[in-house]
Amino acid sequence: MSIIKTPIASRWNTISSLAMVLIVATAIGGVYIGANAIRLFSDMRATWHHYDQVSEQKITYLTQMHQYLGYSGFAQHLKDYLLHGKDHVLTWIDIDLDQAKNAIDSYRLLEINEAETAALDDLKALVLKSRAQVQEIPKLRQTGMTPAQIDTRIDLNPDAAIAALDQLRWAWRQQAGVAEQALNETSDTGANLVYFGWVFIPVMGVIGLIVFGLVNRLRSQITAYEREKAALETSERKFRDMAANVPGVIFQWYERRGGERGYLYVSPRCKELYGVSAAELQRNWQALSIHPDDEERYLKTVQDAFEKRTDWSFEGRFLTPSGEEKWWRGISKPVPVSDEEIVFNGMIIDISLQKKMEEELRALATTDGLTGAYNRRHFIYEASTEVPRAKRYGHPLSVLMIDLDFFKKINDAFGHAGGDEVLRRFVTSVKSILRGPDVLGRIGGEEFALMLPETDLVGAIALAERIRSDIQDLNIRWDKRTIKVTASIGVAMLQKDDTDIHAIMAKADKALYTAKAEGRNRVMVSGGTVELSADAAPELIGLTATGPGPHGAN
Repeated sequence: MSIIKTPIASRWNTISSLAMVLIVATAIGGVYIGANAIRLFSDMRATWHHYDQVSEQKITYLTQMHQYLGYSGFAQHLKDYLLHGKDHVLTWIDIDLDQAKNAIDSYRLLEINEAETAALDDLKALVLKSRAQVQEIPKLRQTGMTPAQIDTRIDLNPDAAIAALDQLRWAWRQQAGVAEQALNETSDTGANLVYFGWVFIPVMGVIGLIVFGLVNRLRSQITAYEREKAALETSERKFRDMAANVPGVIFQWYERRGGERGYLYVSPRCKELYGVSAAELQRNWQALSIHPDDEERYLKTVQDAFEKRTDWSFEGRFLTPSGEEKWWRGISKPVPVSDEEIVFNGMIIDISLQKKMEEELRALATTDGLTGAYNRRHFIYEASTEVPRAKRYGHPLSVLMIDLDFFKKINDAFGHAGGDEVLRRFVTSVKSILRGPDVLGRIGGEEFALMLPETDLVGAIALAERIRSDIQDLNIRWDKRTIKVTASIGVAMLQKDDTDIHAIMAKADKALYTAKAEGRNRVMVSGGTVELSADAAPELIGLTATGPGPHGAN
């Protein structure tokens, strides 16, 4: 609320009328008016000193508020758009820019000097530049750019806005100093004229006219200051409303050489979003615990930003007081205070949902949705990475090609839903006996491939026979009936002349074809001589010449 009350401003009209009466007033009236004028000028001086103190606080609020107003809201809406791509957010961004432009234009209507005009021009240029960049976003989206790529194209520079605001604050103080000096001089002049009027009553009319002009001038100045203060109070209220409602936490962080650090300001939503109050976080910056696996990386990014005087950004996990793990992203701009200290102004947003969606998308891109095994593309990718490593270090690597026998008959007899259940049970059975580095992929239909790193031909045959035996023993209940299924398996081991995974798969595929031709429900090995384990079924394990070949009947 303004400290200059409205009745004081309205009193200037009465004082002006009384000043006109001085023209025809008697000596007694002149003495009375003079004494009253002296008291009035003293009130004016006291009022100005009080207002000057409030102006200092007002300028401080202006600096803090405009570091975020028009850019924090704009930045948040821009991040929302980049994260979610919703077109209606562009309307919010446009509104933010309009509000910033309107604030600048309204400020320009006040009594300002050349320095303030230059600062306002800089701020308006930043707003117009931001608008131009925002209007380019839909075009960038149409070109197929991802949100992350678009983010690298956005070039907002809050440092320029902060410099312009500092220039505006300096100009404001300069104007306030000039105004204070002018008011003091005016008051002294008016008082001297009144004293002189006590001696020279005939000239009181002239003094009355002078007082009349001075009073009106002072009234105009106070009215202008009142408007400026009202505009600042409105802007401050908008900023507080914004800070209390943005879907994140606005912060101001200081970093000093030697590792001393902490929060200077944290917006109120910190408690609601992360379970830690702003006051608690300002007392102890570690109240919001960084995940132990991310803490070292987090501190390194902070230190690097301090040493290089660059923007800071970080993605990681933190633990709420309740123990819940959340993902967050922090971004900030540096404001150097001295060689020993930097203040970072920025925002923290919760990206837990985004990370969850990324994991789900990754699973969809690499996993067969029906069985949970890797899809063909990801299996080839994993195997193509492992084969060169095995060849480089001379480690064994084997591949199994597995095909379920008579699967078409199962589909015909039990329907595709029954066939799907068979595929799921098959994958579950195989996964239960695999090691961590083994890779199982669904190549197509009822055909699967299994890559076994660090496994020679003997180990691969033993595992293949176990898989064949386990599948043969499965009793799959479906629609009040039991489904029995067997599998034919081809085994091949990486050789020196094999160039890539496709060469090994082709040999295993040839052995699988032979297993089908030999009667199914058996393991066939591509080339070489092997020594079978004691518990293997010799009649169901055989050797075949190497070389690719097509599959036989299902």
